[in-house]
Order: sequence, then C-alpha cells, then structure tokens
Amino acid sequence: MKPFSIHACIRTDKPALKNGKYPIYLRVRIQGDETKIPTGYEVEKNLWDAKLQQPKKNPLLTLIQNEKSKLDTYLLTEQSVGTEISIQLVKDFYAGKKKIKPEHESFYDYYLKFVAEKKKGGKDDDTIRIYEGTYKMLKEFAPKLKISDVTLRFIENFDAFLRDVKHNQDGGRENKHKNIRAVVLDMIRHDINIKNPYAKDKFKMPRAKIREVYLEFEELIAMRKLLPKFKAFSPQRISLQMYLLACYTGLRISDILDLKWSHIDWENKRIYKNQIKTKDTVLGIIEPWAEAVLLEFSNAKKNIGTDKHVFENQQTPQNINRHLKEFIKMANINKNVTFHSSRHTFGTLKILAESDILTVSKLLGHADIKTTMIYFNDTKKLIDNHAKKGQIFSSQEKAGK
Repeated sequence: MKPFSIHACIRTDKPALKNGKYPIYLRVRIQGDETKIPTGYEVEKNLWDAKLQQPKKNPLLTLIQNEKSKLDTYLLTEQSVGTEISIQLVKDFYAGKKKIKPEHESFYDYYLKFVAEKKKGGKDDDTIRIYEGTYKMLKEFAPKLKISDVTLRFIENFDAFLRDVKHNQDGGRENKHKNIRAVVLDMIRHDINIKNPYAKDKFKMPRAKIREVYLEFEELIAMRKLLPKFKAFSPQRISLQMYLLACYTGLRISDILDLKWSHIDWENKRIYKNQIKTKDTVLGIIEPWAEAVLLEFSNAKKNIGTDKHVFENQQTPQNINRHLKEFIKMANINKNVTFHSSRHTFGTLKILAESDILTVSKLLGHADIKTTMIYFNDTKKLIDNHAKKGQIFSSQEKAGK
C-alpha cells in the first residue's frame, strides 16, 4: 500500500482568476500531512469533474494525468531505495531539488565534516593537521570528487601521484591513506553505499620505515650539559627542559604542553594524566632528573598542587624543533633529532637498562606492546649491553654434576 495519495483539485473556495478560470493543483497527502502543488494549468469550473477530480476534456485531462503519474513514479522510486517519503521531499522535487543519493554527493563535504567532528571531539592538533594536509593533497589531485569516485583505481592513482609527483615517502603516504580509510569506514558505518578500496588487502598500504632516532646515554648527558649556556626562562632553556623532561618521562609533546601541576602527585613522585592523543591514562615516574626540571618551573614550589601549566611560557612545537637543531650542533650530535625522539630515547634507554618491556609499554601509554617494540629495534645493542652486565650461565661445573 502506498504511504501517499495524489489527487487533482481546483480551489473553488477562492474567487476565480480574472479570465474566469480556476488554477489546478495536485493535492498530496502523506501520513496525515498535506500540501497543494500548483500544476501551472487552469480550467473553467463547468469543465471540471468534481467527482472524478479531473478535467472533463482532453488535452487538459492527459496533461494533468501526466503530472500525477510523474510525481507518483518519483515517490515510488524513492520509496524502493529506502528514502523516507515526506511532504518536504515533494516540495524539493518541484523546487528542482531532486534528492541526490549519498554516494553521488561530494566526498570533500563529508571529509571536512568528519574532520570537524574529530576536532570537536578533542583530537590532538597534530592529528587534525595531518587530516588537513591529506585534504589539500586530495584537492590538488582531484579538484572535484564524488563519494562514488573513491574506488580502488582512484586510490592507486592517488598513491602514484603522492609518490612520483609529490615525492612523499612511505610514512607520509601511509598517513594519508589511513586518513582516507578512516573516512570511508565512517561512511560505511552510516550506511552510505561505497566499497572500501582498502578492504581485504586490495591496496598494498605503504608502510613507514622505522626510524631509530634516539639519544644514546652519553648524548643525553651532552644535551644536559648545554643548560648552563642559557639564561633561566629564556626560550632556548624552556625548549631544552621541555625536551629533556620528555626524555625522562616518555611523554609526548602534546602531553608536555598540557602538563599541569594537578597531574603530578608530588609526594609519591608520579604523573597521572589522560593522554591528549589517545585519551587513555598514562602513569609517569618522576625520577631525580625529571624532578629537577619540575622544581625549576615550580615557582619555589608555590605552583605545586595548583591547576597551572608546568610550562606557563610554552614554546610551540615548531620553535622547540628549531631550537633542537641548534642544540644538537652545540652538543656535536650527528642525528636528525625532533621532539618525538625523546620518546624513543626514553623507551630505548629503559629497555637497555633491562626494564621489563611490559612496564616500559605502560610508562609510554601504549595500548599494544607491539607499538613499544617499534621504539627499540637494535637487537645487537641490547645483547651486547646484556653481556656486559653478567652471565647467568657461567658455572664452571661439568654437565651432569
């Protein structure tokens, strides 16, 4: 049974037009709601069949039947594909706003809405920046893009564009594909008809090469020795101390920037805070070197227990990384050091000190221990370091005795 009815009518409750005729409308009823749509045709009252609700003569009779049939066919078609039939749908049809299927809408409109929701939900600035970078690259490759255009072939061509034209490395391409895949999966969750080009390994995702950039213990000492060269609370000293604190605690730059005294249990020398990136709680241990950094910015311990940021005169991530380039030159370190190397430094030095890998994983706030293993890939160094600390299979007794 149709959820709607369509009948022709004339408005005899109103005066006739100047030519003595009455305009013909289509009266549409849907679940108790009603609207009257003008057909653009007119008829004399004596040529209108009020019982059959139609003109008495052709060609006007055929024209009105065609108008009814056109609307009837449209609504039945929309109903067959699951569209909710409503008065607004009828009005949009006659206003020239025929319903566009979701898969034929702009991919970019959906993408930007998705990113806006992520930002509203508290996603960290670095993640949002990567999504925005992916959007700009997509727009450069395909200025106009419908949802239905995002096929396996499109993804393959886009990847070739990133690799061969923009010279993106594997890691940069991987991040962009992850962004697109996240949006596609969100569309599928919202019942939009799109095939996932990343499903079942259809597309071979580029993988970032593991960068084992971390500071050796001696290099960390060299960085610490730079501190006296900078005045207290100068931008350079603040940048250096923020970086060193991350080396001592394993906190990300977003969490160093967000770190407040209320996150610190000073009595038990612990840091408790929700990570900006994952929202999961991370537990940090305040060892003596970390304690010294915190004391420097504690305003003679007056800030302890308050809701103030530890680093009130914060440096931006860009400034800190710029300062780090200066620091490694001063410390004669021949490595491409960025702030993120502090987490690798923390994880690597902890593992080399033979800390339990599960403990290090928890200190870094990793949900999966496999992620922690990425932070240390120098097996030879681990074995050599272990050999120096003693051998448990060192008995001189002969086998069997």
